[in-house]
Amino acid sequence: MSGSLREAENAVLWGCKAMCARGYVLGTAGNISARVAGEDLVVITPTSLPYEDLTADDLAVLTMEGKSAKDGRKPSIEYGMHLRILLARPDVRCIVHTHSKFATAVSAMQDVDAVPVLDIETAMYVGGDIPIAPFAPPGTEALARGAAEAIRDRAGVLLEGHGALGVGKTMRDAMVASDNIERCCEMFCIIRAAGKIKPLPPEPLKNLCDWSRKNRGIAP
Repeated sequence: MSGSLREAENAVLWGCKAMCARGYVLGTAGNISARVAGEDLVVITPTSLPYEDLTADDLAVLTMEGKSAKDGRKPSIEYGMHLRILLARPDVRCIVHTHSKFATAVSAMQDVDAVPVLDIETAMYVGGDIPIAPFAPPGTEALARGAAEAIRDRAGVLLEGHGALGVGKTMRDAMVASDNIERCCEMFCIIRAAGKIKPLPPEPLKNLCDWSRKNRGIAP
């Protein structure tokens, strides 16, 4: 086993524990992946196994074309979505797909196409408003295509009636994006219930979002 493969497996296992600790999944929902540095491979969580008990032997390894590169567990049903985003975004090395409560709630709101930037953290760590990809059944090409198209240059996207994706150069970056998405969605629910959203000033907001695209994952 190469050191890069072991590093990617460790990143995925860390992501699984972090996702569970945050309460972002129930049962075996959600999935996590990581590119293998210097190789045409992706490590991804398996289908239908509880995250708390996963070991490196349980993880699936795929080529970027979606072919299995390791005997054993079947990959998550959402592997196509991960691969599409990784192919479209060379800057992304890790992906966290959560079914977190507030992100899922906002993704199902009527007449909401994107979650606006409510604070500086969302601007810096997501890179702008959080788009919502249209609904498609889990594991389908339509879902994979919709998510890859909707995320654009952001560090995250909501999936209508389904959850959220956070992406990054490292697994910690992807988890920070997921944290900010969930936090922004919670604040969005609170503000909509209590009053109206006060937009951030356009020029400072643009500067923060531009900074995010250049330095995402690095604290200012």
